[in-house]
Order: sequence, then structure tokens, then C-alpha cells
Amino acid sequence: MVLPGHSARVARRVVGQRKGQAGNVADSRQADWQAGASGAARGRHMPGPAMRGVGAVAGSLAGPLAGQVGAGLARAVPARAMLGRVVLASAVFSALVPGAGVASPRANAAAPAVQDVARSDGLHALPVTGVQADALPGVADVAPSLFLPADSATGLAAFWSGPELMVVVDRPLPALFHLPGQGGMFDRRESVALNGATLLRLYLPDHPHIVVVRQKAGWLLCVAHSGGPGACGAVTDQPASGSTGHATASPPGAPTGTPSGASADHARGAPAGAPASAPAVRLVAEAARVLFAQAQPGRIVTLPDPVTGGRLFVATTRQVEAPLQPRSAVGYAVRPAVLGVVVVADSAQLFMQSTPNGPVLEAIAAQPVPVGLPAPPPSASVRQGQDWFWLGLRDEPTPLLLQKWRKARDSLGQAAGDPATILAGQPEAVVITMWAMRVAAAQAAFAAGYPQQAWDLLRDLPVQVGHEGGVGADMGGLVHGGWPGPGVQALRACAALLSGDMAGAAPLASADWAFGPDMVLWRGAYFMLSGADSHPTSVLLARGYARLEQYPAPVRANLMLRVARYLAQFGGPDERAVMGTLPDDADYNLARIMVQARSADADTARVALENLTASGNDRMADHARAELVGFLQAHDQIGPDMAAQAYAQLLAAQVAEGGRADPRTRQAGVEDLVPMLRLAYAQALAQAGQAVRAAGVLSGLGVSEQVPQDKLDGAWRTVLFGLVFGPPHSAVAAGGQSNTPHASRAAVARGRGKRRAAGPTPATTDTERAQQLALARASMGQVPDDPVKAKLLAGLGRQLMALGQFGQAIPVLQQADVLAIEPLMRADIEEQLAQAALQSNQRPLALRALERSALADLPEDLAARRRYDEARLAAASGNHEGAQALLAEDESDAGLSVRGALYEQDQQWEQAVLVVGRLASRTLPEEGELSTEQRDMVIRLATDATAAGDVATMRSLRAWVGARSLGAERQARFAALLRQVQKAPVVSLGVVRVPTLFDKSVKDPK
Repeated sequence: MVLPGHSARVARRVVGQRKGQAGNVADSRQADWQAGASGAARGRHMPGPAMRGVGAVAGSLAGPLAGQVGAGLARAVPARAMLGRVVLASAVFSALVPGAGVASPRANAAAPAVQDVARSDGLHALPVTGVQADALPGVADVAPSLFLPADSATGLAAFWSGPELMVVVDRPLPALFHLPGQGGMFDRRESVALNGATLLRLYLPDHPHIVVVRQKAGWLLCVAHSGGPGACGAVTDQPASGSTGHATASPPGAPTGTPSGASADHARGAPAGAPASAPAVRLVAEAARVLFAQAQPGRIVTLPDPVTGGRLFVATTRQVEAPLQPRSAVGYAVRPAVLGVVVVADSAQLFMQSTPNGPVLEAIAAQPVPVGLPAPPPSASVRQGQDWFWLGLRDEPTPLLLQKWRKARDSLGQAAGDPATILAGQPEAVVITMWAMRVAAAQAAFAAGYPQQAWDLLRDLPVQVGHEGGVGADMGGLVHGGWPGPGVQALRACAALLSGDMAGAAPLASADWAFGPDMVLWRGAYFMLSGADSHPTSVLLARGYARLEQYPAPVRANLMLRVARYLAQFGGPDERAVMGTLPDDADYNLARIMVQARSADADTARVALENLTASGNDRMADHARAELVGFLQAHDQIGPDMAAQAYAQLLAAQVAEGGRADPRTRQAGVEDLVPMLRLAYAQALAQAGQAVRAAGVLSGLGVSEQVPQDKLDGAWRTVLFGLVFGPPHSAVAAGGQSNTPHASRAAVARGRGKRRAAGPTPATTDTERAQQLALARASMGQVPDDPVKAKLLAGLGRQLMALGQFGQAIPVLQQADVLAIEPLMRADIEEQLAQAALQSNQRPLALRALERSALADLPEDLAARRRYDEARLAAASGNHEGAQALLAEDESDAGLSVRGALYEQDQQWEQAVLVVGRLASRTLPEEGELSTEQRDMVIRLATDATAAGDVATMRSLRAWVGARSLGAERQARFAALLRQVQKAPVVSLGVVRVPTLFDKSVKDPK
């Protein structure tokens, strides 16, 4: 076929390519005019294939909505509504493509060439040959695909969840929210932003054979198309050229088998269709843990599992690999995956940790569930453990340890210089010897209580780092030759830990040697100083506390007091019990009092805290004052407002003193109080109803030894609950809140007015409320993705809808839908999402939300709200009769409001007056002041009656309102509507009506 403008493009291309041809702006304009005239002439004679295209486009426009509104809606949608949409789509296509509905009488005739025209400059426009074919070349069918642009460091995982394919990207990827539609099966999708990740939900109820291809510019998802063109067709038989790998996954329940040419590993563990070239994930059972070995592991994304109510550990991969076969064990199960690793954790003891070799699953608890191989017992003698051997610990007096350190330091000589200078160009034997001397000196420094000097000696030691980094400075091939071993790496990490360099201490969390029973104390210490969750941290510290008590005195002095305070403040009863009787040193007084305060001896603890506030150690006294305020508030002896005032005074004093202790007092065990005071102050403010101020106090506060991650998360939850549900606006509205989104925008305003009138606290303006909700939405990333966050997001979405911000409510409700685990709660969130989507004119999204919310036994109010949504969706799709049929027998206030709104949209004013009039007769009281909602109802009924020309209804309404005030703006509008309806029209709908009395205000048409 010949498209309008196509000949113009051909003309310009030929004229520009002809050798020796030149022209000016006037030449181009003349050629464009001639080619455009030729294209317009051809556009009036579009051939038959174009007409077939009209039907295809019409079908594609009408298809996504045909027969998918639900069981109740399907019964009410007549066939002529679909025919009307097809006709409408054909009309739209005909308007876009001129001559689309006219067949060409000369489809095969050659178009005349553009004639040569003389120019003023002597140049000529050469003839241009018109397009000879009556249709564009056909393109072979290719497999449906979806391309996800991402860099090489972005990992991916995919698994089936009911009718949806869940694609998890392990980092925020805004491009996923702007993927173009291609008219295929991948167009029914939703992108959801998570904390540090992005979730793509693809609605594929038929569970097609999905193929994942890793390309240089991103990831390609497509449906297997054996023997066809394209990457997906190629990978079904062999790896696609230009890609780094691919993986396939058959639908659950499909027969599996080993492909021809597959290796033995794939035959044993890989799913059907996995090629021999793709690496496979291996499950390796180790001591007290399970390693999921991956070639290029990505990150771990934790999501709630709506099926079991547990947690989903989703481990992404940065290259295509064959996934594991599903299997189950005590406390967890490996789910089928298209790509990556998906583990369902039924036990709260299970944690998944990223390592350079892949994710590791372990149980951390006082009595852990069995995971992997049996855990080896610790060394029979503490002094014969690996930690003593690797760290160079000795059971010797402190003066002797100090003497050995000074001797080792003096013997270094040239080896004490800069490694980059003294080792440059040296052979491997010399390099190893020099580093061995530095390691021996570092051991002596560490045992003598000088971890900073040990770290200075080992800082530049070349060691293997995580999979996202490279290899440190490779001096003589030491790393590749197997040196340094785990002992040297452990010494370097522990020295970095006590020196405050958390990056250098990172191997304590993920290295293989760190999981051993003799290194459990140092792994727990790393979690403590890095601000990890307090529960697993306290468990690991309690396991290693007995070893810590037998360490040399200099090492004990660096760590013992901090561990004791941490266990006293954050540990459970089992963890606190391992400490036994604390030393009599005055530095342990506060830890001893914390243990008493968290036990049954609360009165004694209060007296001790009050006495400790008078301590001669100023920082110890300040810490005791902070603990005393928290103790009094926890025992309901002071309110949150008084606690906030006390914390504010303590915080101001600490900030005035500089905030942080100097390194000498820090080493002696004195903590920085500013982070913990900010945390406690923010919680007290939020509980006192000052959530906005609390958010400002928490802003910028990071995790630390005094502020573990779970405690910071808890403080943010308290603040967010105050922002979303707290005073003066409550999430629990009295009656009728579900009706608000279904009515007009005036009804939304009515709902806001009703909540303000019912609130016991002074009302705030809508602008202030909108600012609070914007702050809550911006701070949602501070809490983890779990079911508690789902409740926050669901409440935030409802509040945004109440303010009319439907577009902002949609992503909030989408995220809440993913994180909720209760079926009824998910159905309620999806119904709210359908409302917001309808208000934002996103009908496909509303349709998917309604489909997901269709449960068997819904509560009556939720079922009614779904029915209203179905009616609104039917009306928006053009099926007005079906929409009214869904609500024909609904005489509730909400049902009448929706029915009236549908009649108003169709401009059926007489019917709207009947329905809204019945609603007004129930809503408007006979006497007494009218509320904001009732005043809006008066204006609504008056508007409908005026449009219908119903003078009797307007007079009755005026008599019913009487002298009661409607407000200045509404009163003026009501008076204008009354004057308009009392004035008889001259012409109505083309029928001339003679007024009963001559109206001089009607001018002569002349």
C-alpha cells in the first residue's frame, strides 16, 4: 500500500543521492509540494490490504476489554457494545489514514513520475520514480519478546506466581516504567518499585515457554519459537550469536527431558531445554549452611510470600544459568524458577547472606533449625582454636605482649616502609618474605592491644575482594598463588574491624572461614559495629562470649565492654544469661543496670539509674539519664510529650559538646550518645503526635552500633504510622468512606469535610495534609518491604485518593498489593487500585486489579465496591446499559450515588434527578445546619434538575433548604441555577417551544 507522505520521502532521498545534484531551500519546498500532492492522490486510493488492517487495528483496540471485565460484568455487556467499539476504532483509523475506507481502482497501476521543473538558478529537479508496489514488504513472524535495558552489573531473577511471571531486577531501574507497548502478550504488565530493586509483573496465564537471553545492552525475555527468526528462535536450538547466554523454562507441570547434546550436569539438575553451554546453579550443603553456588551472583531481594505467609529470598544472577530443581527441607523450600534462586523461608530463624560464591542460607538462633550439614563443635580448648592461631593471641601478661610487639616492630627494618615502593619489581619469594614479616608484626600488635598498628601493616595486603570488585594490588601473583591464606585474611579483617574500617572488615560477613565456630564472635562483632539487625547479632555475640572472656586482657579491653552493653540492651533472655556475673568494674555499671531493668527487678534498676545520673563520669551520667527517660516512659510514668522534652535537652547538650567522643574515650568503651538520642527523641515525638518533626530528626540518621537496623526501622514505622494514620486525620473514617472515590470530585470534597467535622483534634488544611502525605510517601523507602509496610502503603493510598491524587495513589497501591500476604487485604488493596485506575483513565490496569480481587467469599461491603467498579468500567468502555444493569437492584446510598454519576455522565438528566433525588431524601435533614457533604448534595441535585428542566424539583429543594446557609459560593450557585430553571427555554433539542408569556429579554435573531 502507499502511505501518505511516503512518496515525499522517496523523492527527497532520490534527489539527495543523485550525483552532482544541488539545490536550495526553494528547490526542496517545490519537490516536497509535488511529492506531497502525489502522495495525497495515492492516499485516496488505498488498496484492499489497508482495509484488512483497519479490521486488525479495531480488533486490537477492542480485544483487551472484550470479555474480561469479570463474571458479573460479562453478563451485563451486550454484543452490540463490542460492535460499537469496533466501529469506533475503524472510524478512528480512517481519520488517521486518509482514504483508508476506499479501495483503489488501480491498485497495480504504476504511479506517474514527478516531472522535471526548471529552476531560477538553472538547476532542474530530476524525475522521481513513484512507489510501484501496492504494499510494504512483509516481515516474518517473530517470537513475542520484551527487552529490559540494563548494564552488565544488573542481576535478574524470574519465577512464576500464579498467572503472573515475576521478574525481579536487583536495583532501581526507571526504564522499566517506560517500556513501549508492542501489542503482544508482554503488554499486560505492571512495574513496581521496591527498596533497591524493581519488580515487573507480567500477566501470562497460559504459562508460555519463557526464554531469557543476556545481551550486552540488557536482558531479553521472549517466548520460545523453535525454528523461527530472532534470538528466541535461535536459542531453542543453540546459543544466540551476540548474546552472553540464555536460559529456558517450561511451564510448571510440563514434561521434562534432557536435550540432545546436554552435559551430565544438565541432565541431572538443569530443567528441560537448558543448553549445555549455560552454567547451572549448584546446591552445596556445608556445615550449618547451604550454599547456592553461582558463577556471577547478584544481590538478594526479600519479599513476603502470599502463599505461605513467610519470606521469599530471591537471589538474582548477572548471567544466564540453569536454575535449580524444586526441593524442600526443614524450614525452607526451593521454588521453581525461570532464572536465579527463589527460596521460601517458613522459619524466622533463616537468613540469606550474599557471598562472592553465591547466596548462603543459614539459621541463626539459640536453638537453630538444621540447615546443611551438622555444625562442627568449637575447639575443645579455647586457646587451641583457629582464632587464637590466626590472630596470634597468647596467654601472657600484658607487659610481655607489649614487649614482643615492640621487638617485632623494631625488627621490620626496610619491611616497615611503603609496600608499593619497597616491593616494586621484587621476585615473588622476596615479596612473600617481606609480607610474612609484616604479618608477624601485625599479630604481635593485635595481641598487645594495638589493632590500629596491625591494620596499618596489613592495609595494603593484596587479598581477594567481593564479586562486585576486582582483586587488590597484585604483588608478585600472591593472590593467584593461594597466598594469603584464610588466617592472614582473618587477621587483616579483625584489625580493620577494631580500627573502625568497616570496608576492610567486610570479609567477616561473607568469607568461608568466617562461618566457622571459632570465628563466630568476630562475625557477630562485625554485625554489631556495622549496625545489622540486633537479633541475629546478639545470638552470634552470645555464642562467642565465652571465648571472649578468655582472650588476652588487651584484646578483651577493646571489645568486652561493648559486647556486654550490646547484649544487655538488645539481647534476649537467653543472650543476656550467657554473660553471668559482669565484672565489678565501674564501666560495667550501666550494662548491669540494663540487665536489671529488662528483668523483673525494675524498681531496683530505677533507683540504680537515678544514682548513676550523679556519676562523676559525665558521659556515663548522660547515658544513664537517657536510659532513665526511656525506662520511665516504658513504665507509663511519664508521657511521650514529656519524654520528648527530656530527650531534646539531652540531645542539645551532647551536640554542644561536639557529639562524638574522641578516639581515646571511644577505645575505653564510652559510646557516642547522639545517634541513640536522636532515635529515642524521634520516637517520642511521633508518639506525641508530632510526626513531621520526628521525620526531620530521623532524616540522615544511619545505622551504627547504638542504632541497629531493626531499631531504626521500628522508629521509622512509628513515624510513618503517625504521618499516614495519626491525628488530625485518622485512617478509620466513620461510615461511607468507601463511597467517596466512586462519586464525583465534589463527593471527594464532601468526604474530606466529613472527616474534619468528626475529628476530635483541630483540623488542618488540605494543603498541609497533602504535604504530610508527600513526606510519608518520600520516606517509605526507610522501612523494609514486608507486610507491615503493606498496611502503611494501603493507608497512604486511601489518603491520597481522598485528596483526589489518584495518579500518585496508583504506584503506592501497586507496591502494597505486592507486599500484602492476607488474601482479604490484597483484595481490598486491589479494589482501591481499580478505583484509582478508573479515575486516572487507566482501564487495562483497573481490569487487571478487578480480576485479581475476585475472591469467593468477599465481605458484603467489598463485594459491593467491586460491583461499583465493574459498573464504572463498563460505562467507561461504552456499555452504559450494562453498567446500569449491574446496579439496578442496589438501593444503598453508595449504589444510588454511583448510579446517579453514571446517568450524569450520559447526560440522562431526568433519570439522574430520580436517583439523586432518592439519595437526597435520605441525606438531607428536615431541619438543622447542613454539613459540607449535605451542602454538596444540594448543589448536585440542583445541577441535575436544572439540566433536566425540572422546575418542580428545584422548587421543592428550595423549600426544603429554606433559610439554611449553604456557604457564600454554594449559595450564589444555587441562586443562579434557580433563576436558570425558572426561565423557560425558547429552543430545546431542535423543537421550537413557544413560551407562555412574551419574554422581552429574547432578542430578535436579526
